[in-house]
Order: sequence, then structure tokens, then C-alpha cells
Amino acid sequence: MQKTEKQYLQRRPMAMPAGTLAANPEVVEALSGLSFGSLGSAEIFSFPGRNDNWSGVTDEGHAIFVKQLAGKTPESLARFRRALAFEREAAAERIPHPRLLGADEKNRLLVFELLENARSGNELAADDAFTPGISQQVGEILAALHGAMPTGVPDVVDDPHPLPPVAELRALPLAAYLSASGASLQAWAMLQRDVPLVSALTALREGERTTPRVPGHGDFRLDQLLVQDAVVHLTDWEEFRLMDPARDVGAYVGEWLYRAVLRIPVTDGADTAFGQTLGHTEILTRGQQEISRVIPLVTAFWTAYRAHRRTADPELATRATAYAGWHLIDRLLASTRESARLSAIVRAAAGIGRTALLDPQRFTGAVGLGEQR
Repeated sequence: MQKTEKQYLQRRPMAMPAGTLAANPEVVEALSGLSFGSLGSAEIFSFPGRNDNWSGVTDEGHAIFVKQLAGKTPESLARFRRALAFEREAAAERIPHPRLLGADEKNRLLVFELLENARSGNELAADDAFTPGISQQVGEILAALHGAMPTGVPDVVDDPHPLPPVAELRALPLAAYLSASGASLQAWAMLQRDVPLVSALTALREGERTTPRVPGHGDFRLDQLLVQDAVVHLTDWEEFRLMDPARDVGAYVGEWLYRAVLRIPVTDGADTAFGQTLGHTEILTRGQQEISRVIPLVTAFWTAYRAHRRTADPELATRATAYAGWHLIDRLLASTRESARLSAIVRAAAGIGRTALLDPQRFTGAVGLGEQR
């Protein structure tokens, strides 16, 4: 589940006591088939999220993290199989990630080694503790992933990425329309009326048919990063697939742009009694200041990525800038799931995303994806 802008800048939610597994016999059964012991008498914790999860130390002394993918649908099965496909690739040994200990397809269960005392990328960013050195590691990890040569690719990994949702940019399905919040309908109406934006997003999707496709994460965000003992681990491989590498690169850039914009203390409407209201010139000034603050992190990432993945793809930075723009618009849509209305600052972030999408070649340097000097 995506975060609203206020939640997004907070630290990772703390694990909460989860009682016992008595209400989840399928989890108990799956763990009994492994040689790592039982959580039956352990103190169990759970993190908030769309998927149920449990973590603790087994009676054999193994710290584990158990995730159950939501639903028994074809979509959840595809996510499950994509995660396993990543594990089966030789590239997995080169990518620091929580070790998969076991899996149960029927119950959509994945059992991982728990990275104790790890901090998420979101948490580090919120504490201003996300350093250029960490960002450099992220660039190296993505370069290794994108440079892998997968073998025996299953169909589920060869499926095209579903985003951006071009069909919804023309008309929402009836079920989506009926279940949408007022803010969501407002956001979709705003996007659907924007003919240049719809054309740019359509071209971005269609262009992926002719760009080099490589193994990619597909859902790259700061909260997918865990840092333990100064080593970055990449988690959550349910969207792993062959795709344009610009998706992952652009998502990383978009994460930092979004965080930068959300730090601007602007309010509107009913919020003015509780916050600071800035004028247009002040907003632009603060926006430039916040973006300038995160550009060194993007530059460190981009420098490491290019140093470790030398490939002839001269348009990668341009496409990645466009995907960074989509990332900001995607955050606009995500915010409507938990908000009654669109906030001014999220609309401003989406506006920056629109600018990057309509003319990405012009803004590669501005977002930190320029040439080295």
C-alpha cells in the first residue's frame, strides 16, 4: 500500500506485537515443513502493509520474516511466482537481499531470513541519514541486476509491466469508478483531460516494446531498501520481470524528487490555520532548495550505476527522466487512496512530474542524470 505525503516522510512503521499464529494454521503448517523451527512459543511481531506478515525468532534460534501475499487470485499467484523467479536466477547471488528460506505456493507464503536491526531507506531518508555512499551502493545493485543474463525465463517474468495504466487514462473501468474516492475521481479526471500528458504516457509505454529489456525490480522505492551493517539489501521481488531499465532508474530519481517537494511547507484552503502559507515565488525558491539538497544522492547513484553497467544505451537518461515524472504522478494517484481530497503539495509534485514527462531530454541534468564532468 502506498503512503500519503505525511506518512511518506515518516520513519518506517514500528513492528507491532502480533500475538500467536493460532489463527493462521497454514503459516504454522508451512513453517513445520522447514528445518528452522517453530514460532509457536515465540514473541511475534508484524509490520503494517497490504500483505500479512510475521517475524520472530524460532525455537531453533533462527530469526525469520514470513510474508503472505494478499488474496488467492491469479494476480497474487503471479506476484508469488515472480518472487520465486528472481530467487532462481543466478543474478540473485549477486544482489544483496534477504535470503529466501522456503515458500508455499498454495497459501502464497514466503519465508525469509530476518535482517535484524536493519533500517529502511525511508527511515534513513527521514532522519537525513541516507548518505551518498548508500546511494552509490544502490546504483551498484541496480547495475548488477540490470546486467544479468536470465535463463529459462518463465512467462510471468516476460509479461509487460502494467504501469502507467494507459487504458485508465482514457476511461476508468466501472468497478474502479464505483469504488473510487472523491479525491481519486478528481485526480483521474484531471489526468484524463490532459491530452499532452496522456500522449506522453502512451508513448512511454509503447516505446518499451523497442527498448532493451533486462531483469528489473519493477516496484523500486526507498522502503524496499534495508540497510544492515552498512550493507544495502533490496527486498520485495513480486514485480520482478524483464523491462526497460529506465523504470528502476527513474523510480529512484522520482523517489527523491517526491520527497524534496513534500518538504516544502505549503498549505492551502482549510489547512492555513495550522501551517505556513508560502507565495508562488517562495514556493519555487524552496522547491529549488529542496531538490538541490537531494541531487548529490541521485548523482552518486547515477555515477555508480554507469561505472558498473557499461552498455550502449544513449537514451537511458532521457527515458529514466520520463519515468521519474511518471513516478510523481503515480504518487498523486496513490495519495488519493487515503485522502479525502488532493493536497496542493501533491498536485505540485505531479506538476513537476508532468514537466519531466513532456520534455525529459531537457531535464536529465536537472534531476541528476547528466554527464559526468
